Amino acid sequence: MLRLENVIYDDNIPNWRRSRIKSMRYVIIFVVQGTFQFQLDDFETELTKGDILYVRPGPYRSGTNGPHPPHQKYVAHFQLDPSSRLLASPHADEKGYELFKTNRAEYFRQRFHVLHQAWIDKSAYHEFVCHGLISEIYGSLLQELERKNISSYKLKIARQIERYIQEHYKEDIKLGQLCELVQLSPNYVIHIFKEVFNQTPLGYIHQLRISVAHDLLLQSDMAIHEISSYLGFCDPTYFNRVFRKITGKPPSLLRKEKKAEAANSSRDG
Repeated sequence: MLRLENVIYDDNIPNWRRSRIKSMRYVIIFVVQGTFQFQLDDFETELTKGDILYVRPGPYRSGTNGPHPPHQKYVAHFQLDPSSRLLASPHADEKGYELFKTNRAEYFRQRFHVLHQAWIDKSAYHEFVCHGLISEIYGSLLQELERKNISSYKLKIARQIERYIQEHYKEDIKLGQLCELVQLSPNYVIHIFKEVFNQTPLGYIHQLRISVAHDLLLQSDMAIHEISSYLGFCDPTYFNRVFRKITGKPPSLLRKEKKAEAANSSRDG
């Protein structure tokens, strides 16, 4: 259905420039930080923090830092098989691209970070992990475009719940707390949140926690049980189960692979 071909992280590259080239694949660009100039056919614009640019095959694209300092962005290239192209946004069908500023910048940053890490690590079964991640990112992007058809009332409620979760995800958040927050019944809270984000509040909490856990496993010396407790899981066994379900591997294996990679790099150096 969807085949990932490349994932790039441009991290403050001086004098960055993309020569004019025809898009032969589907491309998603997510701007993490900074501003740069971009052109699609005759359309010129500036992309800034929080922007997502979705490009279908066809348009010619180019870009440059211009007068701005270096920026940070993720770029994913993928293909869709013919039977799946109906998933593509009808807006992008008309002009070949769609540009919008997401209200879920932290979510996309975290998911792209995990995707890029899995892509460059090339560990066992990384193809399955990467396929799941890019499918999730692409689905979330299309949902953002479709939310134009969701009422402003539902969007407001869902965003309010999302903000609360982002501020308290390390705590033991109960469904009743979310219901009290927006003064709605449990069933309606779950219904609205799932309609907007395509997952339950609990699923969103798990996704956010595991994304942070992934970073801590790679960038800190915290023990796995300490990370589990820090992120609000009731016990390490449950944390392991959720981590494996979302990433495709247990946290111990992720850390082991990272240590092996560091050891190999040290020997090569």
